[in-house]
Amino acid sequence: MKNIIRYLLVLLLGLQTTSCRKLKDYFRNPDTEYLIETIHAVTTTGYAANVAMAIMQGQSFSNILVTRSNTGFPCTTTMIVNLNNDDNLFISPVKADAVTIIGLWSDASTAILNLLYTNYQAGDDVIELLGIETIPVIRDGDNIAVALATADISLNPDEDALLQINLSTLEIESELFRLDMPHPTDVYVAVSQKAYFIDIDNNGSTNTLSDDAYRITGGGQMVEVAFNSEEIAQMALINVEVSSSCTLNPVDGNALLRIIGLESKGFPELGTALLQFSDDCTGEANVMVATGMYIASNGSDISFEL
Repeated sequence: MKNIIRYLLVLLLGLQTTSCRKLKDYFRNPDTEYLIETIHAVTTTGYAANVAMAIMQGQSFSNILVTRSNTGFPCTTTMIVNLNNDDNLFISPVKADAVTIIGLWSDASTAILNLLYTNYQAGDDVIELLGIETIPVIRDGDNIAVALATADISLNPDEDALLQINLSTLEIESELFRLDMPHPTDVYVAVSQKAYFIDIDNNGSTNTLSDDAYRITGGGQMVEVAFNSEEIAQMALINVEVSSSCTLNPVDGNALLRIIGLESKGFPELGTALLQFSDDCTGEANVMVATGMYIASNGSDISFEL
């Protein structure tokens, strides 16, 4: 009898230790890698549009090859940007080896772009080809507006099809109309946006791209499947500014992260965190509000390094 009681006590202690360990792993700081990955991706797309606009304004760069259908407008262009030899994109790490930009231009300030990234880095994975279709871009003085719909992103697309833009006048006007859509001002509205708006400030110089600022608003989601679990990360960014003035973290804006995890066993992954960025440049973000598995981080500063 004593042996049985001893065995039950050992088993109970073991279960309690395991449960405490699971709880300790469960309650944690927000999983910011989802937001960082999104900010990297959207900023890199904005940078590609920024480069294309600079070239059409008469600038030239040693790491970019340009082919143009004709000297006037309308015209089409092909630009191949070597990102491994590019000092103008200040965020780290480099997202791809190269990006091919196909542009349909009605004038020097208005374009529809297709992008094809080579060896695109997505978290711990490398995607051989990543394509983004029909991105509308407009320049207004020192400012550039870009709209990126997540539905237009494809993994390993048909390369030949992507490297061509055949749009009617009505289709071009429809794409450009997306730039006039109202930007969400609330993270809970933006989380269902499935699109990102990128506003680029050239800081008074179109031929110097390394000091430009990128302001991002919008939302979307990622789905990550591993073993018997599925995790959905819903994200929203409101006026999140990435600038060369601080390469550690965004210098302004708010971000929302909502995790919904579906597991075959164990605790359900549920958590929401609202973050705020500042120009203190400490490589951190402030957790304004947190619930679920992130609740212990309420009011704290957490690591957020770009």
